[in-house]
Amino acid sequence: MAMGQSFFLQYLGDNPKIRILDFLMDNFSQDFSLPQIAQGSNVAYTTLIDILPKLLKQGIITETRKIGKSTLYKIDLDNPIAKALFTIDMKLSEAAIEKVSA
Repeated sequence: MAMGQSFFLQYLGDNPKIRILDFLMDNFSQDFSLPQIAQGSNVAYTTLIDILPKLLKQGIITETRKIGKSTLYKIDLDNPIAKALFTIDMKLSEAAIEKVSA
């Protein structure tokens, strides 16, 4: 497993959708423009544009506000799928820490 990667990425796989979700979960209290999400998650902007409609349709992320022509997005903490992903992330982190401590 690559050093510096979150446990979420290490266990669920390093692919663009997981990187986007990981970035938004790590920064759940903030909202971001599409270029900020692409940069923060290390995903190509065009790839993000392909994935975004699916995440919006599933309700995992939500539009929060508009600033000028930019729409900002964040993970939707009221969505049951997003809540489950947070739980998985926490459980993976706990298990990895226990494994290192053992």
